[in-house]
Amino acid sequence: MKLTNLLQSMISCQKWKVCFALASLAGIPLVANAQLVGELPSKSTESTLETPGDAVLKKEASLIEDVLSPELIFRIDPSRSKVLRTRLPISRVAITDPTTVEINEYGPNELEVIGMKSGETTMTLWFTNPDGTSTILRYLVQVAANEEAHQRAEVEYGKLQSRMNEMFPNSQIQLIPIADKLIIRGQARDSQEASQILAVIGGQSITQNGNINGGQLVNIGSVAQLPGAEDLATKQIINLLNVPGEHQVMLKVRIAELQRDAARSFGVDFSIDGGNWGLSHLLSGGSGNLSAILDSGDIDLFIKATSTNGSAKILAEPTLVTISGQPATFIAGGEFAVPTAVGVGGIGAVSTTFRGFGTQLSFTPTVLDKDLIRLQVAPSFSSINSDNSVEGIPGLDIRGVTTTVDLREGQWLAIAGLIQDEQEGGRTRLPFLGDLPIIGAVFGVESTKRIETELIVLVSPELVHPLEAEQVPLYLPGMSVTDPTNKEFFLHQQFEGVPGYDYRSTVWPINQHHLKHENREILRAQHQAKKSQRHYRKSESYYISGPQGFSE
Repeated sequence: MKLTNLLQSMISCQKWKVCFALASLAGIPLVANAQLVGELPSKSTESTLETPGDAVLKKEASLIEDVLSPELIFRIDPSRSKVLRTRLPISRVAITDPTTVEINEYGPNELEVIGMKSGETTMTLWFTNPDGTSTILRYLVQVAANEEAHQRAEVEYGKLQSRMNEMFPNSQIQLIPIADKLIIRGQARDSQEASQILAVIGGQSITQNGNINGGQLVNIGSVAQLPGAEDLATKQIINLLNVPGEHQVMLKVRIAELQRDAARSFGVDFSIDGGNWGLSHLLSGGSGNLSAILDSGDIDLFIKATSTNGSAKILAEPTLVTISGQPATFIAGGEFAVPTAVGVGGIGAVSTTFRGFGTQLSFTPTVLDKDLIRLQVAPSFSSINSDNSVEGIPGLDIRGVTTTVDLREGQWLAIAGLIQDEQEGGRTRLPFLGDLPIIGAVFGVESTKRIETELIVLVSPELVHPLEAEQVPLYLPGMSVTDPTNKEFFLHQQFEGVPGYDYRSTVWPINQHHLKHENREILRAQHQAKKSQRHYRKSESYYISGPQGFSE
């Protein structure tokens, strides 16, 4: 028999003996089944509890004499106590929440009620009557808020508020203690002064940028303990200070580099084959930009004489915007992979990291005094140098600087400069023959090289605010570059079209079909208009005649 049928049979049973018999046959305890059924929620059960029947009420009346609720209100302040002296001895005391109220019993007729924290709880007292019976008295104990501690915090922080306003006369602050928090309201002169105010109240240090050590200007930290008021519950600072003015800083950086180089070299190589004897002079590797073969290959002559000049110009102007006190980074360039071999115990693996190159900028501005800005800036410019490659991984030529400066808005400062002059020269020659005047140049190789480099890095901060919708520029870089038409590309060899003429080669075949169809429709409409106009003029000759327009 299934469990469902068994339960239905047990419910339909009118005799308990039959029910237990069925349960024992199935091997299922009756208590377990009753528990499973009882765990299922039922709305009818809830309604039955709300409106019990007469049998349930009679049962309660036969078992329960009375349900006692709190009869009186007992008020007490926190950290204070009240002593109760009773007429009858107290046999027992019960407190619902011992953390709110504490009871000290000094005797059967005397006890002390101590308020621990604000809140409500119940206190039950059992009194012993002369005839041996007991009487119960229940209180609703209300512990009021600690107004004394709050008033004391207002007094202590009021003193600190007056002292802070004296120390910082250009700022106006207000300290408001609420529960375990201290709210700082008002207006600070600048961000640096706001950091100093928060540092004094919170007992924190200031970085060289004028910010709180370990946090930003909008800081939530712990409150420094006041002398003589270490027991105050205030633990956290909520900063609501307002700093007027613009706090968005745009940094303009210009990196300019000019490099010039020149190299000269001269060398002569020759080889003489005399049949039974030979003479060879190959100091420059047996190659040259001028060579000659004399007497059918008996004499090979190579002359190498070169002179090179070159110049390179680099100009980068990155611009970045960020909020005062917040760092910002910028990179315009690329990345290349750098494999790294890792492994333990002979098991090797390769992990790949990427290193960037190009124009990079990182700076953190701090508005100190209206338009005085402290900049912690690190601009750099790097380029790939294949001559410094290691196992196929290219090297980098980097020009960069990291520094901290103070600037007014709109001012420019050269934070880095470089003038580098490199010169090298060398000569390789045969002994004695290479030292001869004039003709000694034939028996040697000589070269000289010089590199001149000039580098300068300029920075300028500016306080900015967002552009309005009508201030956004209509033309951005690249918007004037268009696609050339077929005629411009195939006949005139142009790879850029005429500015302002939007030609799209990607959809031109489709557009061309539509245009031809539209042109045919336009021509048809024009033809119909001309035809109807001719019919109208011909009809005028039948119905209108004379200068006044009278019909015939």
